[in-house]
Amino acid sequence: MTRIETDGLGARELPDVALYGVNTLRGSENSALGSLTIGDHPGLVRALAVIKKSAALANREIGVLEPQLTNAIIAACDELLAGQHHDQFIIDILEGSGGTSINMNANEVIANRALQILGHTAGDYAILHPNDHVNHGQSTNDVVPSALKLAVYEAVQPLVVALTHLADAFAARAADFGDVLKIGRTCMQAAQPMTLGQEFGGYASAARRQAGKIAATAEELLQLPLGGSAIGTGLGSDPGYSAALYAHLQAELSLPVRRADDPFDAMQNSDTFARVSSEIRIAAETIAKIAHDLILLSSDPQTGLGEIRLPAVQPGSSIMPGKINPVLPMMMQQIAFALAGNDQTVALASMAGQLEINHFEPAVASRLFESIRLLTRGSQLFADRCVSGIEARPERALELLLNSPALATAMVSELGYAKVSALVKQAEKEGVTFVSKMVEIGLMDHAQVLDQLKESVKPIS
Repeated sequence: MTRIETDGLGARELPDVALYGVNTLRGSENSALGSLTIGDHPGLVRALAVIKKSAALANREIGVLEPQLTNAIIAACDELLAGQHHDQFIIDILEGSGGTSINMNANEVIANRALQILGHTAGDYAILHPNDHVNHGQSTNDVVPSALKLAVYEAVQPLVVALTHLADAFAARAADFGDVLKIGRTCMQAAQPMTLGQEFGGYASAARRQAGKIAATAEELLQLPLGGSAIGTGLGSDPGYSAALYAHLQAELSLPVRRADDPFDAMQNSDTFARVSSEIRIAAETIAKIAHDLILLSSDPQTGLGEIRLPAVQPGSSIMPGKINPVLPMMMQQIAFALAGNDQTVALASMAGQLEINHFEPAVASRLFESIRLLTRGSQLFADRCVSGIEARPERALELLLNSPALATAMVSELGYAKVSALVKQAEKEGVTFVSKMVEIGLMDHAQVLDQLKESVKPIS
């Protein structure tokens, strides 16, 4: 069965069971890209619902929305918040209306479900209207960026947890590897002695720092343009609406959301999204650098470094028997490549806003949601399937350390610069290691060399 709805462009036929209306139908046809819809982003649907619910509560409080209509709107919003009817949000996230189709999809679904709750049929807008009632006091231009900010803020929280989980995995490895002596390298050349625990402790600190940076920057998302209506003046809302709206929104979310200090600035500019995106990209790049380190450190001991062993999670070749590749570190590198591109999209879209609004924020949200999803899931997999199972090869690490001429630096305090320099030259001339030359001439035995190395890796306060 079908129903007929009419807008300024004429009449259209809709499925009778559809909660969306004619505006949504036209928008879905114009943005039929076959990519993700609003309904594929549950956090965005919830953000739209909590805004519409808070607006209805505010409008009832100031006496401009009838209690019976308000109660029906609230009930419809509560169903959305509980996860119902998300399949009715059919607008592609990359729709080209600057957010109008997104806002109208929410208005129509809520209005039609509220009508059903009141005992009427969908489309009976003379009773309860998507624009006049559900959207009262609002505009696409303040609703959509506010909903996107709330949805991104919600999505970021599991990412912070995932990065912290990764940091904890590195920290556990650092504790286990605290006594594993190895050579530190700069510019891919031997530098000074260190421990494998110190190396992994640096990785833990980096991941934890990235989690903190993202969490801190995400707090800026709680400053909203909501209440600014179309351009920042608030035209279209009633006296007392804004204060009541934020009071209800804070209560619904249990978050310190607030109206931006300057609503014109908040509606004109998308730099907060760009800042959050940048921090997420930087986090991905930092983890990718660490992943690259693990690839080098785990290269096979016969032809590479071989100081650590990564968990063998899958065969590495269709032709070379027994080959195991570092697939999870390489996955993290590829995630970083993807996020670099996403962040560039966010930067370009943020820059492209015109005058009083940025109508490219749907593209911003699309890329941010994708970046957050990839880095969240990637960090969890990397921690659980790779980092937590890394094993040290202490004998190989010590072998490379003892073969390194860089040990000379650690012996200067004991033997003096001139004597050490002469020994380095003599060992090189004879084609032997510096350590073996010291032992040969009786300056130190192997036990004393190890004691000196252990002393040299202690951090200087």
